Amino acid sequence: MFRKPRKIRLLALVLGAFALGCRGEPPPVHRGPIVLITIDALRADAVGALGGPPKLMPELSALARQADWAGRAISPSSWTVPSMAAVFTGFQPWRAQSWSSDRAVLDERFVTLPEALKAAGYRTAGFRSNHWLQARYGYAQGFDSFRYLREGKRAEAHLASLQGGPDFVWIHILPPHAPYVRRESLLERLDEIPPDLPRQVRPIELEPYYDPAVELPPEKERVFRTLYQLNAAWADHLLGRLLAALRKSGRWDETLLVVTSDHGEEFGEHGQIAHGGNLGHVLVEVPLVVKLPAGFQRRLALEPGRRAANVRVAPTLIEAAGGKPEPGAAPSFFAPYDKGALSELYLGNGVNRFSLVSGDLQLLWESRFAPPEPEYYRARYEGLGGSPEPPLS
Repeated sequence: MFRKPRKIRLLALVLGAFALGCRGEPPPVHRGPIVLITIDALRADAVGALGGPPKLMPELSALARQADWAGRAISPSSWTVPSMAAVFTGFQPWRAQSWSSDRAVLDERFVTLPEALKAAGYRTAGFRSNHWLQARYGYAQGFDSFRYLREGKRAEAHLASLQGGPDFVWIHILPPHAPYVRRESLLERLDEIPPDLPRQVRPIELEPYYDPAVELPPEKERVFRTLYQLNAAWADHLLGRLLAALRKSGRWDETLLVVTSDHGEEFGEHGQIAHGGNLGHVLVEVPLVVKLPAGFQRRLALEPGRRAANVRVAPTLIEAAGGKPEPGAAPSFFAPYDKGALSELYLGNGVNRFSLVSGDLQLLWESRFAPPEPEYYRARYEGLGGSPEPPLS
């Protein structure tokens, strides 16, 4: 039987005791700025660094190449209400109990991300866009200051004035969400420009093609997709201004920064358009970029090239600040996790939908709770202000 020399055995015992002692020590705590930027309706393949058009989003692509981790993440759903509720609570939509327009208010029993960071001693400021993220829906909980983003100048000024120490800033950029607006200054970022590109495409103009039974003409698809890309480029322009303001503060290196999206956008890949109609990969695959503070001694347990669930964002930021996520919340990015990423979509046309993404594989499952309503899509169209032909009875 082989026996280690006595000196080697003593060294092994000392190293083992040291390792056990290290395991018992609390993890490092970040006391500098934390910035979370969420971009509405941004699909992952719009970002050059993630395989998209190289000229379209240079700011986000550059950030992705410099970040501690960047890749394609999976959103908790394919529209804002369930996705942002999950991002803010760390719970899947079914658990967060926010999954439809009549269940859009964040339950006050949940400790949201800004509430948890405020409890950890952080000053908190939120700059929201999107109708569903107003204070009336619970998104102001935990914020010392909660403002409408508008053109982003107030958010820029806030970032530029950061003095260091515990500050949490959340900014939600609405583009590339419709309406899609033609922006002349960004046309050079496109590889191809369809003739007669309109000045704007409103959501009501997209809505008829939300019905899978209505075919999307190729020329319409090109126009819609091109204007969406211009809106993605505009979102990138806004992001660049925000990042420049953060650098201007002198707090760039010490900032924990996360940029992601609440869901993607579809142009007929799964038989529909816009978002919220299904859980196809272009609707749930979104960008995720994580920049840790310089010298932060805690490493991310995310594998390169593997899709992560962005429901894990809130627990990650809370743990980094020394807080403790709610029991049952998703694991943080500091913890190894290989159970895949779940997305949920409720109360469609008599059907609930579920998606599980693991690696490059996606499992889609549907649960029907009622027969499909023949007038469902025409009623949606009328609800948005359209005039279906013939009129609904």
